[in-house]
Amino acid sequence: MTSLNKEKKQTSLDLAFESIDSCFGYVDYITAQIQKLIVQYNQGEVDTAHQSFVEVIELMDLYIQLVSRVYRVLRTDLEQMNFKDESIQKLEIHLLSVMKALLQAKEKNDTIMLCDLLEYELVDNLTQWKIKVLPELKKLKNY
Repeated sequence: MTSLNKEKKQTSLDLAFESIDSCFGYVDYITAQIQKLIVQYNQGEVDTAHQSFVEVIELMDLYIQLVSRVYRVLRTDLEQMNFKDESIQKLEIHLLSVMKALLQAKEKNDTIMLCDLLEYELVDNLTQWKIKVLPELKKLKNY
């Protein structure tokens, strides 16, 4: 392996761990935006809520992309590590199914279902990422 390739790998790995650190704050930010969105729907601020919904979906899309890339870098660069990724896979699958259900509820204008999914499913999923998966991924930095 050339020196340049080795440096590139270390750099991607360093960036992946920096991204993990920033994911904690990102989850908090998204959760706060979801709470604001729920309040807007509950107060009947439909136009504002629709705009906020789009923003939450965009934030979630970016979060999913970020976590997927970080996970890919870790799996590739730390292939000698046999870390358990079942919880990551389960949470990722659940997150994608919640996102799909959110979009379906939005299409049907089912605000009650939408708020329930946001408050009880999406926030819970993000919390699981924050308390289970992200700390486990962060621990890999010490290896």
